[in-house]
Amino acid sequence: MLYLAMKQPKCKKLVPFLLLILLSSKLFAQEIEIINKLNNVIKPINTLKPDTSFTDIDFLSKVLSTKEIIALGEVTHGTKEVYAYKDRLIRYLVSNLNYKTIAFEADYTALEIIDNYINGSIDSTAMSPNYKPLFLWLRAYNKTKSEQNKVHVYGLEIREFSGAIDKILDSNKDINQPDREVLLKIKNAQFDKIEKENLDNFRMVCTRLPKNLNSKMLIQLIDNYHNFIGINSKIGFRDKYLAENLIAIKESTNDKKLIIWAHNGHVAKTSLYNKPPMGEYLNRDYSDKYYVIATDINKGNVSVRIPATKNKPISDWQPLYYPEVSSKNGYEYYFKQCKYKNFILDVHEAITDNQLSSFLTQQKEMRMIGGLSFPVNKNLSIANNFDMIVYFDETNSI
Repeated sequence: MLYLAMKQPKCKKLVPFLLLILLSSKLFAQEIEIINKLNNVIKPINTLKPDTSFTDIDFLSKVLSTKEIIALGEVTHGTKEVYAYKDRLIRYLVSNLNYKTIAFEADYTALEIIDNYINGSIDSTAMSPNYKPLFLWLRAYNKTKSEQNKVHVYGLEIREFSGAIDKILDSNKDINQPDREVLLKIKNAQFDKIEKENLDNFRMVCTRLPKNLNSKMLIQLIDNYHNFIGINSKIGFRDKYLAENLIAIKESTNDKKLIIWAHNGHVAKTSLYNKPPMGEYLNRDYSDKYYVIATDINKGNVSVRIPATKNKPISDWQPLYYPEVSSKNGYEYYFKQCKYKNFILDVHEAITDNQLSSFLTQQKEMRMIGGLSFPVNKNLSIANNFDMIVYFDETNSI
């Protein structure tokens, strides 16, 4: 009896340790189970080449057949694999599902020039090398189509005043001299150094212009001017306008459907940055007719702009390496352990399983890199924001 009494305190000390081992084993088993179940539903990405057969993604035809707006999100603005695969998806949607309208998170005036190029109105134009393969393909595609069946591209906002003012002056030859002087004063000023009085006068001139999407976007930019040029601006400050502009473009098309090319944060279905993103407005209006294909990465080089210090200029675009996700609080921690390095995850198919439904509905970190080097991650629920995930384990900068 004395011997047992002496041993009891040591046994009690072992209990918490044993419980910790049991808990760790249980959590590890759950982790393995989630990965195994993900392996049952993911589909491999066989190629990044946009001009190859679409056999491996033909399953999208059934998934997307009833959709009106398909948003192609990007985890970063500077990843080669993301651009190549979004290019491939657009070629598939145009060729196989007859989409003819593509709206970019880009400048409206600049995309008008690109649209003229892909539709043969002009024979050459400057364009970003990141989009060039797609635009060359669209130009060749449109040459084989009637006017009614040609693809058109649009920018979802006006991002600078110079090109827009040139268009105003070119299309409004009878504009009065005082208004012309106001326009030229803005056009000749450095974009981020425009005085408030000149900006107010510019807005008054814009309200007198013919009412169309171009003049509406100009007023939007004026009203968002200080937010737009700030490097610390968060997604959401201009998203209501992006949604309004997109709907206006959509309603002007014959078939009332389109593709969006934008950052994941803009096409998400819930307020990730305290204000509703474009996707939240679209989800309210179109419900299950709105479908979001987001992209995600684990590690690799990404082209970003890096702020030096507070109130100092940000760098030009440059490669920055992001290490692999090592936290269990990150979705990518689980994705990187799946059987395919690069894959497609149909979220709706996955959440028919209770355990995957719980996993994909949880608030976990997901890569959310924009044009700047930070922020890197955002806490979100994949199931509440995206319908499909295109995942790349390792990436290269554009």
